[in-house]
Amino acid sequence: MTQKVLFLDGDGVGPFVINAAERVLSAIDESIEVVHGEIGRSAYDNTGLYMPHDTLDLIDECQTILCGPTIVPESGKDPVANLSVQLDLYARAREYRTLASDLGHGETDVILWGVNNNVAAEITEVPDLDGIAVTKHIRNNSYSRMMGAALNDVELRKFEKIGCITRDDFFPVSSGLFAESFDSMFPPYRYETRIMNVKQWSSETIRKPTWAQCILCVDLYSQVAASVLGGVTGFNHLAPKYFVGNEYILYKPCNRPMYEEMESRYVNPTSAIMSIAIILRKSGKIEEFEALVKAVKDAYAAGERTPDVGGTLSCSDFTDRVIGHL
Repeated sequence: MTQKVLFLDGDGVGPFVINAAERVLSAIDESIEVVHGEIGRSAYDNTGLYMPHDTLDLIDECQTILCGPTIVPESGKDPVANLSVQLDLYARAREYRTLASDLGHGETDVILWGVNNNVAAEITEVPDLDGIAVTKHIRNNSYSRMMGAALNDVELRKFEKIGCITRDDFFPVSSGLFAESFDSMFPPYRYETRIMNVKQWSSETIRKPTWAQCILCVDLYSQVAASVLGGVTGFNHLAPKYFVGNEYILYKPCNRPMYEEMESRYVNPTSAIMSIAIILRKSGKIEEFEALVKAVKDAYAAGERTPDVGGTLSCSDFTDRVIGHL
């Protein structure tokens, strides 16, 4: 059966980065069928819905989705966040690689796993006369489901060094639950593991970011961990991000906010292109995955970059360079 990937352009710079991803996929592997759908404000302008029924049908058909950024409507309900709830995408992963020696630390290559808070947790703030009460609710199986997805990835990629980040001095109960779930999924007799407080982990990772191949982080500090790993590998927006469930996987490339004077055509498509690399790897196309990662690194090493990382190329021109290095 032919694998299908659903491409959703989204809004703003979305069409630029999604087009770059499609061009790279077509250049490296023609066996994966590309399907197009609509989401976001552009979909609303055409259909009256931010998430058209036709798009939902295509999601069921393809199950692998690559989605550009969307404009959140005035209601405040992000269509992509809503979609992650509908599809029960309970785990979130981000992959960090050093793409060039001047951007990051050594040969860092690590994946960060956490729960998708849209599905797994609820945090509320309620003001009262004395201040604000913050309530955090974690569903019983949130950690174990996320770690199950991470474990599948660890086994497929034959990882051995696994880290666990908690904040036991601040949230002892939830951190304890997270650590217990980690120990049951990643026993020390099978993997080289470490359970660390986020403060200790942050300082150690800045000095030596290559010590772990996979990191699992407690929910409230996943953004802190993402920022640290983004810093030691270049920029946070270069790292591809995806959401995982039992049946579906949604790739949502990251993009740095554009400068006011910068045209959308200069957006950096690296995260979208690296999402294609991960799709290839998960499809068992390891040679294609490695070739694409190398092509991106070769472009960066040659100084062929967009303005946000010290270059002058447009999104389309950068994509041309990557394809040229394949």
